[in-house]
Amino acid sequence: MASQGKMVGPYVYNASRTLVDGIKHAPGMKNGRVLVVGSESPWVEAYVLNEGANEVVTLEYCRIKSKHPQIKTMTPSEFQKSFLNGSLGLFDAVVTFSSVEHSGLRRYGDRLNPWGDIIAVARTWCVTKDKGSLVIGVPYDNNNDNVMYNAHRVYGKVRFPFLSTNWKQEFRVDHGAEQIVIVFTNST
Repeated sequence: MASQGKMVGPYVYNASRTLVDGIKHAPGMKNGRVLVVGSESPWVEAYVLNEGANEVVTLEYCRIKSKHPQIKTMTPSEFQKSFLNGSLGLFDAVVTFSSVEHSGLRRYGDRLNPWGDIIAVARTWCVTKDKGSLVIGVPYDNNNDNVMYNAHRVYGKVRFPFLSTNWKQEFRVDHGAEQIVIVFTNST
C-alpha cells in the first residue's frame, strides 16, 4: 500500500500525502538508518522503507513488538540507556508526524514538561549525522500558538522556531491538512 501511496494510517489522505512528500525530499532516507519518533501503527515506517531505508528504529512510549527484520522498536528509557552506553549510534534521518506536539503534556504517560516538545526535537538533533535530516509534521497555525489542554500543541510563529533550533529548513509542504511537514537538515 505504501508503494501505491494508499496507506493513510490514522489520518486523512491529505495529511498522509503531506508526510510522504516530505519523506521523498529528505536526505538520508535511501540506504539510511532512520529514527521514527512516535508511531502506534507502522504506517510511517512503511513509507520510510518504501523510500529505501535499510533500518528503521521506532521510538514510542508504549512497547511495540515488530517482527519485520528492518524495524526495531525502543521505549524512551531503552533509547536513553543505549545513548548513554554508546550502543545507539547515529541516524541518517529522523521522521516524526503528529507526535512531538504531545511531548510533555502527560497525554501518553510522559512527564509534565512545558518544554517537552522542544527537548524531544533537540534530542533528535543530537543523534542525527551531519547532513542528516528531520522530517517533522505538526499542527500549525501561523497566527496562533496554542496548547489544547493536554491533547496537543498548535504551533505558530512564536513557538515553532524553538522546535527548529539548530536545524536548517530545506523543504516545506502543506496540502491543506491541519499539519504541515517541514524537512530540515543537520549541518553543524
